Amino acid sequence: MIGRWLTQRKLRSFKGVSRVSLWFEARLTNLGRIIFSTAFAAAVFGIDPNQTFALQLAAGLFSILTVALLLSIRWRPNITVSRIVPDTVTVEHPTSYSVSIRNYGSKPEADLVLADFLKTKYPVAVDFMRASRSHRDRNVNWFDRVVGFPRWLALVRRSRGARLEALNLPAIPPHTTINVTLPLRALRRGKLVFTHLELRRPDPLGIFLATHRIACYGEVVSLPKRYPTPRLDWHSHRHFHRGGLTQITTVGDSEEFVGLREYRPGDPLRHIHWRSFAKRGSPVVKEHQDEYFDRHALLIDTFLGDSSDTDFETAVSIAASFILCERPTDSILDLVFIDRKVWRLTTGRGLSNNRQVLLQLAELNPSTTDNFDQLADYLRRYLERLASVIIVATTWDGARQTFVNELQQKNLRCLVLRACEAPHIPSDTHANAQGGHPNTVRPSCVAQDIARITIAAGRAVR
Repeated sequence: MIGRWLTQRKLRSFKGVSRVSLWFEARLTNLGRIIFSTAFAAAVFGIDPNQTFALQLAAGLFSILTVALLLSIRWRPNITVSRIVPDTVTVEHPTSYSVSIRNYGSKPEADLVLADFLKTKYPVAVDFMRASRSHRDRNVNWFDRVVGFPRWLALVRRSRGARLEALNLPAIPPHTTINVTLPLRALRRGKLVFTHLELRRPDPLGIFLATHRIACYGEVVSLPKRYPTPRLDWHSHRHFHRGGLTQITTVGDSEEFVGLREYRPGDPLRHIHWRSFAKRGSPVVKEHQDEYFDRHALLIDTFLGDSSDTDFETAVSIAASFILCERPTDSILDLVFIDRKVWRLTTGRGLSNNRQVLLQLAELNPSTTDNFDQLADYLRRYLERLASVIIVATTWDGARQTFVNELQQKNLRCLVLRACEAPHIPSDTHANAQGGHPNTVRPSCVAQDIARITIAAGRAVR
């Protein structure tokens, strides 16, 4: 309790220091920073009564700063700003968006700076203490590691989701609209929320920046980072699927409407087409379209356990890479995971596009409860219809290995990938894949490990 209380007090002080630092960074020009630093140093020396010149210098400089601050308050431009952002971006993939600025005033506006802002969620004590256990930065000196301010800043930047740089604008003539492009590089997956834009202009003395804030809400979904994967030789094992393509994601019997016929004794009541029954006065039932096709499952184990957030992000990126992996045109892929309940998203053969599945992965959170038994029970419901299974996890234990052995006893090919930063020991990846043992994918070199494993995966799921 005492440790958490001290951490909360520390976080409050970090928040205050950060806000003061951001205020000086946003409101002072380079000249203003020099004048303020000189005034502060002169004030320190002016404490000595014998240093009358330092005291006079400090008083004069602070007077200039006060006048410049008052001049900056009076700026109220007649300008509107609108932001046009893409629907989705990809983590660590450089992109851009546009901002439209309209000057409704009768005078030109020059020397403007445009700054955009994202919603900031300051870390709480639990998140900060958890990050302190997993944070290992050799580039940070021992004092900063003990205090934790750089770690706090890293958490704040991650909560924003991207780092936005201020942009110098060209002069805007009266009654004119200009369009500018701002760079955007997402730092994490999930939703990025834009809150407002800010226009800045130096005061007549060039010391303070006058600011004009414009509320402008916007949202962008940052998709998981993906890695190139070689083409897999997917195992072909066509199964019967009652109800055809459009209803294969449902549990139980399908209810796809493909035609009508007369009622026959033994037909389920829920298959009766009630509108036709009401018109004709005799029961009419719906017919189903039956098809055979390949079906594969990609299972994500969201239980974090003792693994780090970096391991979980790597697992999500691995899953996203396999979602976009080239597959036969007559096959479908089920993405199965737990997020408060079991979800199954199906893609392929026109059922759903990959983008919709990636949007779900973008919002996926790790679980602190081990629900793997529930996930395995759900998959057991339709194992007989699957051709192969790919399992992506961050933790591995006896229960998970037992499930993989069960899959292999049913002659179901299985590829297991575990995201963890473990020393790489060269081994027979083909034997690992055939034996159901997890293949390690290290967060520090994901691309190399995926390229090595997926080559063996083609043989594993063949």
